[in-house]
Amino acid sequence: MYSVPTTPVRTPSNKKITGISFTEINFNYEDINNYADIVKKSLTLKKQQWQNNLASEKSNIARHNEEIKSFEKKQKSLIATLDKEKKEIHKLQAEVSNLKVEENTVNERKNFLVMQIDAMKKEIQKQRDSIVAKQLSLEAQLSKNEPELKRFVDRLAFTMEGARDDAITFTFTCIYENDSSQPCSFTLNVVPIYTVLECNPPLDQIEELVSQLNTSRDFYTFVKRIRLAFRELARAAPKSTGQPQPPQ
Repeated sequence: MYSVPTTPVRTPSNKKITGISFTEINFNYEDINNYADIVKKSLTLKKQQWQNNLASEKSNIARHNEEIKSFEKKQKSLIATLDKEKKEIHKLQAEVSNLKVEENTVNERKNFLVMQIDAMKKEIQKQRDSIVAKQLSLEAQLSKNEPELKRFVDRLAFTMEGARDDAITFTFTCIYENDSSQPCSFTLNVVPIYTVLECNPPLDQIEELVSQLNTSRDFYTFVKRIRLAFRELARAAPKSTGQPQPPQ
């Protein structure tokens, strides 16, 4: 322990100042050294701990930096994926919109076609009813015409036979006086207009008679004129042959 007495001291300038005197201090160097060693060890330990903590923190920081880089990379990949998915979604939305437009167009076309089909069905039914009515009328007319046609055929002494599609062969008998069974015939095409495909024996006026038929549509008169033309040709034929010979 020490004490500081306050006694005046004179300075060279002969002024009085307060003087300081020290009593004897006893230091225990062993304790001081021990304390210093303890402090050094404590500081060394703390330093070592701090260095270990610093190394651990650096390692953690490095690990966190790697994790951050990995997360940033994943984030970029995720953002790219999200952008791609957004583009695909927009594309799909556009396709859906186009499909809806196409669907509306198809539905409109479908409705239009359904209306056309309904109208066509009505028209077909109308035509079918008209055809049935005409067929019934023709059947009724045919039932009346059959007896008349039979008398017509018997009177003019000819027969009709289908030669081919849309063609009829007319064969006349009782033309030649010396041989009533000897036939004269012609084949008439009836579609689209009347035309003669064959005439035996040939008649000079056959084309003119067919032209008159196409104009008048009077078939009965046409057949009578053909028979009359065959009769006149038979009268002009030599008696010895009974039938005119075809021109050479």
